[in-house]
Amino acid sequence: MKLFCPLVLALCGKLVVASSFAQFADAVIAYTPGAGVSTSYTNPISALGEPSRVTPGSFGGPVDPFDSAYLTSQLVSVGTGGSLTLEFVTPITNNPANPFGLDFIIFGDAGFTITNGDYSGGGITDGSMYGNNTGTTRVSVSADGATFYTLNAALAPTVDTLFPTDGAGNFFLPVNPGLAASAFSGQGLVGIATRYAGSGGGAGYDLAWAQDTNGAPVTLDFARYVRVEVLSGKADIDAVAAVSPAALTVTQDFSTNPLAHGWNLFGDASLFQWNAANQNLQVTWDSSRSNSYLQMPLGTVMSRSDDFRVELDLLLNDITGGVNPAKPGPMQLAFGFQNRADAESTNFSRGTGADSPNLVEFNFFPDTGYGPTVWPAVISTNSEFNYNGSGDFQLFDLPTGVIMHMVLAYTSSNQTILTAITTNGVLVGPVASAHIGNTFGGTPFTQFKVNTFAISSYSDLGLAPGPNASSLLAHGVIDNLVITFPPPPIQHEQSVLAAGEWHQSFITRTNWNYLLQATTDFQSWTNLGAPRAGTGGQLQLHDVNAGSFNSRFYRVSATPNF
Repeated sequence: MKLFCPLVLALCGKLVVASSFAQFADAVIAYTPGAGVSTSYTNPISALGEPSRVTPGSFGGPVDPFDSAYLTSQLVSVGTGGSLTLEFVTPITNNPANPFGLDFIIFGDAGFTITNGDYSGGGITDGSMYGNNTGTTRVSVSADGATFYTLNAALAPTVDTLFPTDGAGNFFLPVNPGLAASAFSGQGLVGIATRYAGSGGGAGYDLAWAQDTNGAPVTLDFARYVRVEVLSGKADIDAVAAVSPAALTVTQDFSTNPLAHGWNLFGDASLFQWNAANQNLQVTWDSSRSNSYLQMPLGTVMSRSDDFRVELDLLLNDITGGVNPAKPGPMQLAFGFQNRADAESTNFSRGTGADSPNLVEFNFFPDTGYGPTVWPAVISTNSEFNYNGSGDFQLFDLPTGVIMHMVLAYTSSNQTILTAITTNGVLVGPVASAHIGNTFGGTPFTQFKVNTFAISSYSDLGLAPGPNASSLLAHGVIDNLVITFPPPPIQHEQSVLAAGEWHQSFITRTNWNYLLQATTDFQSWTNLGAPRAGTGGQLQLHDVNAGSFNSRFYRVSATPNF
């Protein structure tokens, strides 16, 4: 399974790009240099765009925690009594789900001091720093550019101290703010990068720290302006970036037709009816019809190494298992995560137990003699069911005529899938939790690959009549759906054609491989180089022969290595 980034075109020296742009400060609103700064470092435009990844020139090289940016084109200085105010066209959002709850990052000029005397690649630091601001700063934010709120000084770090910039890292991911300088003692670049955990460094700030002039907390949903004031000392500023969330969220309250917002119908469309008056979704689970889904493609592939979940409200009007006397067993009422290509295959059959690969879903089997069963089902790429014993499921019925809040959540750290069902905050039945371990056959569970959320009505049409065949008819209403899942494997893509060479950079994810491909006719694609492994930081891919073509199209192939 491969995913592709948007196409880009290099044409006769002109660049045409169709991609998302990284979120850095876009404009300078005001700048006062303050005291004690060099006039060479008073161009505030240097603070716009992304932080420096490389320092150009004969004495330059990669920017890393031992080698900070230093050119006048890279930095702007703010001295005592000075300030810098920057604007974001796309606002910074206050998102508690961001890594460490932080919303934006300010990148300075500080670096870790090499203390073992090895400046040829084996440097070690004791955590001490050079170029850092030893004074104090004040950071304020504003939604409208008129009213600014100061971030709580007890929480907001001093600008241009920890953490030194790592040009190989992800500039939209903050470093763990709980790390002190001493945490880097005895570390070289590898150890520092390990503690950065993929981040590109910088100091992180939270909009939730905003206060009014009386020190009372202020709730800001977003901010378009960031102001840095230096109260004492001097701060060098390279850039300001908005934090990207560790996970993406799709929210659907059905106030509008979901088909107008990226959802797809597969199979029998009559089973999924948007109710405009009640602003909800009316669903029929009818196994006498073909496999049918209301789907939300997620733009990424999720495996055992990812965290994801879905929550929704379900009002079950009626449900009957074994509704077809010739197929008296219970077919499941289902929603969850699927591999879209597999689920839409003509050979896909949930009822056989052997032909439904790549599923992570909620299943409820109404009672037909075996007891009503709630089961968080996980099925591998080779259609093997995860099963460790009777503890994987719970026996209890779902009430009708009552709104239930349903949660299906997979956590990679403990390899566990769970389902919790509540009404008015009270559990309807025990939490059903299953560890990903073995299969029904007793062999180790391998892997799943899912890329789409679906409300699923499974078919019994391919099942031969008999005592083991199953069927289902149920009606219900779904509302207030929230899906949380990892970001796509290609983020914050940027491209440039310079001196006859094509350069494409983006933020990667671990467990993915990346390959730059080119074409002139959209019929055949040429691989440019060997696949490169994602690190969670930035990756740069190149075509040194771009200048040899009048026009050439590019794409990045992202392939999971799981």
